[in-house]
Amino acid sequence: MLFRRKVQERFPLFVGYIGISVLVSLSRLVVFQYWYPRYFVYWVSESLLILLSIAALNQVFWYTYRGFEFIWWFRPLYYGAIALALGITIRMAIVSPTVQAHPILSFIVDAEIAANVVRAGIVALFEAMVRPMAIRFQRYSFGIIVGFGVSSIVPVLAFFSIYVSGTKYEYPARILSGSSYIAALIIWLRIFSLPDTTPTIIEPPIPPGQMQSTVQGYLEALGVSRKRKK
Repeated sequence: MLFRRKVQERFPLFVGYIGISVLVSLSRLVVFQYWYPRYFVYWVSESLLILLSIAALNQVFWYTYRGFEFIWWFRPLYYGAIALALGITIRMAIVSPTVQAHPILSFIVDAEIAANVVRAGIVALFEAMVRPMAIRFQRYSFGIIVGFGVSSIVPVLAFFSIYVSGTKYEYPARILSGSSYIAALIIWLRIFSLPDTTPTIIEPPIPPGQMQSTVQGYLEALGVSRKRKK
């Protein structure tokens, strides 16, 4: 379906993520009955999916918001949101380690939690900036974001519920966390079963020079002066 819709032309990393996910699922099924191979395959593939999912989400974000790079605070805002998410998860991992086991296993589990928080942060920033930046709706990019949002925000909420209340709600939290990816797949199947919205050249709603002066005017009105040196 993805290749039929030519999604790889705009979002090759997302198509790669889905393709690798299929191979990962098949490999896990093959070794399911064997403890040590299953253990190895699961955690190696999980670390790969973590990197691919963040890379794919990053690509979709900057594809949608291309044309706004000239706003000096936009990139720091993006990477600041990621740094904040990482800071929160690192602090929680230090204060309350999630797994008292092998250091590598503990690291991967913490990385998975951090990845969910980072993805949730990117999705939240994407949603927060749509209206201020007057971004036009695009079915495929918005659909990918929604799918990643569901598959990331639900595990984050499940993790925080366990972190706050202990093991009391661990079982339902794990069920919700695991089913969130199925929900994301259903969303993506629905999104890519339809043609994308009519392609348009994504440009700022007003010319760059005018937008830059408008943004600067807002900042000065708020008492924030722009002191960036070229």
